[in-house]
Amino acid sequence: MMRTALCVLAFLAPACVVKLDDRFKPQTDGAVTGAPADCNVVKPPPRSAPGGNAELVYVGRFDMTDPMAVRFDWGGNYVYAQFEGGTQVSAKLEADDSDVLFSAVLDGGPPKQIHVFSANAQPPGVQVPASYVLFDGLSAGPHEIILHRDTEAQSGVTIFRGFDLGGGHLLPPKRRVRKIEVIGDSISCGYGDEGQNATCPFDVEVRRQGDCPSDKVLPDDFDTKYPNCNVVRVPETENQYLAYGSLVGRRFDADVTTIAWSGKGVQRNYHEPTLGRAAIDRKVTIPDYWRQRTIGSPPQPGQMTAGPNWDFAKDPDYQVVVINLGTNDFTRDVLINNQGNAESTTGNGDNVPDGDIDRTAFRDTYRDFVKEVRAKRPNAHIFLAVPPMLTDQYPLDNARTDLKNALLSIAQEMNAAGDQKVYEMELVEQGTRYGLGCDYHPNLTVHQIMADQVAGAIRSKTCWD
Repeated sequence: MMRTALCVLAFLAPACVVKLDDRFKPQTDGAVTGAPADCNVVKPPPRSAPGGNAELVYVGRFDMTDPMAVRFDWGGNYVYAQFEGGTQVSAKLEADDSDVLFSAVLDGGPPKQIHVFSANAQPPGVQVPASYVLFDGLSAGPHEIILHRDTEAQSGVTIFRGFDLGGGHLLPPKRRVRKIEVIGDSISCGYGDEGQNATCPFDVEVRRQGDCPSDKVLPDDFDTKYPNCNVVRVPETENQYLAYGSLVGRRFDADVTTIAWSGKGVQRNYHEPTLGRAAIDRKVTIPDYWRQRTIGSPPQPGQMTAGPNWDFAKDPDYQVVVINLGTNDFTRDVLINNQGNAESTTGNGDNVPDGDIDRTAFRDTYRDFVKEVRAKRPNAHIFLAVPPMLTDQYPLDNARTDLKNALLSIAQEMNAAGDQKVYEMELVEQGTRYGLGCDYHPNLTVHQIMADQVAGAIRSKTCWD
């Protein structure tokens, strides 16, 4: 979501604090609908155990066309391995469009941030490392290494050429039987979750390349005035490893695939840009990404995708799917076209006022998407989550209630048709009492609360420990 629109929350906050303390306490298990499972009957799949061939495990969507140069860009994608021998582990990584941040985790310890530099956004003559040391001085014995991408797909593709184990060798990896898919927007990306307040920047400038102005603050039209200037910005406050979906996965020892992109919706997107390469994708919604793309990044001109279409035959048998969408569909926005004029993002002859939403069309589009997910995930428990950023005051009157009712009606419709594994649940309305991440997004405290709610909802249906 665009930070200018989200600033409206700042004016709402003083009037909401008291009500939030009294009225919006997080509901246990997200008040998930449907009867709980009988854990005397339901036997959950076991936690992970090593087994099989000694190999790397890839979680998420990866372009494996060249197994020696694996391409990916979705935030939340990760690679892990078990190994022993050697005193150092490194990763051979390349970034194309912009710098990308990763978390490296050794033996379940605290994450270490790895900053991968883009060779295409460096001043001439600057050498970018081909390999990044993740951990050094390792003790003897077996270890597990996890390399987790924290930066979402809009920052471009990363190429992974493998781990260098410093003379060590791979062991059979942990095989995680439990599988979760999270489908969402900026909230599921962990947008701004490490920010200290609502007005901190999502990304920060780290360098400039080419013919750039010397001004510390760039003019709004610098893209036009300085077409040969490349400003590299890094989303330092976005940490997908600490987002609610990843927290839930580690709690249950489950692998988690995340398909999420900031500003995207079910039926329409927030602030649909028309300039540059991103113009190709201005109307592409999350269902479009989910059903098609292995690589989420916008394709180059003349191409339909930046990689092969996703092959659903590669998917595991997900036991759980969490859909956390709708914030951007309900958020007011206008589109600034190439002539500098405002036009409605909800125009197209639908007779919906600027900044409003066709609630019936949204509900039907969301329902159809859930049916698509069910067709590809026949055995999964599907949770439809009311997101934390919507209130009944912002961005539209009754937005939170209307979205909740839409999701509840979808769940009830599918339940009535015989599908008892679709549920509505309500994530905490964040307000201001827990503090805020950048651009009014959930901070780490709210992500932990959401993780508690989602984990409770999953446990109530699956009996996972």
